[in-house]
Amino acid sequence: IDLQKKDKVMAEGIIQWTDLPAQFLAGEVAMIYHTTGNLSNIAKNAKFNYGVAFLPGHKRKGAPTGGGNFYISSGISKEKQKAAWKFIKYLTTAERAAQWSIDTGYVPTRKSAFETEIMKKYYAERPQAKVAYEQLKFAKPELTTYNAAEIWRILNDNIQSAITGEKSAKDALDNAQKEATEVLKDFN
Repeated sequence: IDLQKKDKVMAEGIIQWTDLPAQFLAGEVAMIYHTTGNLSNIAKNAKFNYGVAFLPGHKRKGAPTGGGNFYISSGISKEKQKAAWKFIKYLTTAERAAQWSIDTGYVPTRKSAFETEIMKKYYAERPQAKVAYEQLKFAKPELTTYNAAEIWRILNDNIQSAITGEKSAKDALDNAQKEATEVLKDFN
């Protein structure tokens, strides 16, 4: 909130996370805090030099983890489960994981992908992509909880109410805590 109200370094109001890459590419914003999954988009479309940096840290560095997951449903035939497993094994080979990373900008899904020739060449040609890899040593497991989607909605709604001035930051945080506690009461 201080970045908007006090420091005046970002526009007031809500800026949609999904709109940021287009705003960055159009020169409407100077920097964005975004997923590496957008790195390929920026690399292909930027008409200017750009950099990538570690996430800022105050007392310690950190990096989020998360992203796509693979699931095999228990309610399908054994034949389909075996086919799904075969497909997952293919997608997660070192070479395939490296190519997927290059194509999307996401970090490879396995360590051995970083050692492939294709990945080494990519990092040499696009050093910006290596920043996320170098930051992995500071990664922490993603927060997970029961009713995670509902908890994230509560948090985001309350952050939005603070940004728009509907609530003070303290009131929004207190309200988020109250709502989250209610949602999680059956699990405590």
